[in-house]
Amino acid sequence: MKKFILTDTEIKEAVAFRRECHQYPELGYEETETTEKIRRKLQEWGIPILDTGLKTGLVASIGQGKEPQCIALRADIDALPIQEASGLPFASKKAGIAHCCGHDLHMTALLYAAKLLKKAENDITGRVLLIFQPAEEKLNGSKSVIDTGIFEKYHPQFIIGLHTWPEIPGGTIGIRKGPSMAASDSLKVTVHGKGGHGAHPHKSIDPICITGYILTALQTIVSRNIAPLDSGVITIGKITGGTAPNVIPDKVVLEGTVRSLDPSVRTLIQNRLETLLPSIAEGFGGTCEVEYQKGNPPVINDANVVDRIAQAGKEVLGEDHVIELEKASMGSEDFADYLEILPGALFRIGTCNADEKSHRPLHNSGIVFDEKGIATGAQVLAQTVWDAFQEK
Repeated sequence: MKKFILTDTEIKEAVAFRRECHQYPELGYEETETTEKIRRKLQEWGIPILDTGLKTGLVASIGQGKEPQCIALRADIDALPIQEASGLPFASKKAGIAHCCGHDLHMTALLYAAKLLKKAENDITGRVLLIFQPAEEKLNGSKSVIDTGIFEKYHPQFIIGLHTWPEIPGGTIGIRKGPSMAASDSLKVTVHGKGGHGAHPHKSIDPICITGYILTALQTIVSRNIAPLDSGVITIGKITGGTAPNVIPDKVVLEGTVRSLDPSVRTLIQNRLETLLPSIAEGFGGTCEVEYQKGNPPVINDANVVDRIAQAGKEVLGEDHVIELEKASMGSEDFADYLEILPGALFRIGTCNADEKSHRPLHNSGIVFDEKGIATGAQVLAQTVWDAFQEK
């Protein structure tokens, strides 16, 4: 049985590439230098890049393409608008931009999975699509890739993505069948009252008072409308209203995020928000507009693809290095958009170690990642693809 394992030299090269990308992060749809670095490596290894029209990010191809079988691998490449505080010698050199979600590890893992697969290209009669996706943090970079038409042209049987995970050790992977990450929707509520003097509230309709009741009531949707064993989150992160302490304003605006793992729960939350909140405002003599904007759907991993990843992980890492994750994450990922059109799965690469900073949550300004995750991800991606192509 063929095993895809990076050599010590290749691991050192991969780590160096990751650190170079880490020092020069770029925000979504601005990843020109990052894309060029990836392009140069692929060209150095003789891996052709497809003409997709993407302005940033790219799609490459490995395999002879003699048979219709096709598998897609995806990694995101953008960074976050965060000032890094990791203290690493290779910390971001760009003010206010940092790879605090591990996308530098993702792209490096896919790049070196490509190097492994290129060595075996003569035995790959189908095709492997290598998707280096822009703008995941904007939660719409996936759509830019889908819009290129590559899925209609090559018809991949399934797609695999990976993500750093600071809750499991470096050198391991985490897998989960079914719901893995949440849908992410945005909420904007505008409460209208009637402004007036703070000394004469009886002559006004106070939207701040109405807002207080709305804030309490909307949490009853989670506690009283969603089944206890299901999951839902409604968070209001921004409230705007008023200009002076002695003036009752005309309106208050609330903005927040809604997360859910089940499509039926997602629909329930939206319906209840659109029904409950206006009725509360009307009860106080005001009005309320609810703007509910659906974002990415939940990441729902295909069980068969998860089994493939798990088997590959056991082959190249060892059985005790494949961890079944008990809980889904209420974070979101635009990888879900791919899963709306073809089967696939997103697995986690462990990135924590003895360093306290490696246990910090994703998007934390001081987080560090165990770089073992690079080889882990590369080897599992390559092995999963190879095993699939060996099936008759």
